Amino acid sequence: MMPKQNKDDFVSKQGHKIRVRRIETGDTPLLVDIFDHMSSDSRYSRYNQTLDSVAPVRIWQEAIQIAYADADRNQGLIAFTDLPEEPAVPVGAARLVETAPGEAEVAISLRDDFQNMGIGTQLMRLLALDARDSGYNTLTASIRNDNPAIWRVFKSLPFEVIRTPEGSFSDVTIRLERPVVSEQ
Repeated sequence: MMPKQNKDDFVSKQGHKIRVRRIETGDTPLLVDIFDHMSSDSRYSRYNQTLDSVAPVRIWQEAIQIAYADADRNQGLIAFTDLPEEPAVPVGAARLVETAPGEAEVAISLRDDFQNMGIGTQLMRLLALDARDSGYNTLTASIRNDNPAIWRVFKSLPFEVIRTPEGSFSDVTIRLERPVVSEQ
C-alpha cells in the first residue's frame, strides 16, 4: 500500500524522499522485509542477541505481534522510500511499548542499506514527539555501549537523555517533559 504524503515526511541526507506513517494492521510483511534487510550485526545491535538462525515462522509471529499490537499501549512509525524498480520500499520502523503509566520502552530498526542517512534520527525524533503528545513523560531503552549510531540518534533528540552504564550496556532514559534548548 502506498503511504500518503504527510507533515512528517522528510528527505534523507542522501536525497531519498522518506514517507512516514503509523504502523498499521497488515504491515506484517513490511516489518519482515525490514528485518530481512538487516545484517547479523544490525540485528544484534537492535535485539541484543544473535538472530542468524531464527525460524521464519518466529520472525512472522513477532511482526504480526507488532502490527496488531494494542494501540492504547503501543505506537509505531514506519518509513518508506521509492527505489528505481520498486516503489514504497519499507526502510525502517520505530516503536514504543508502554511499560508503566506515562513510560514506554523504545526501539528502532533500519535496513542496512539505509543506515547513516539520518532516517533513524528522524524516526526516533518523530516517535518521541508523538509519545510526548500522547501523554508519555519518559522513554527508556537498553543500548549496547559499542553502538555509536544509536548514541548519535539519542544525542540528537530535543529532550534530556540520561545514560546509566551497566557493563556492556547502558540504560537510557529520555525525559520528554525536559526539552533541550539547542545552541545557536
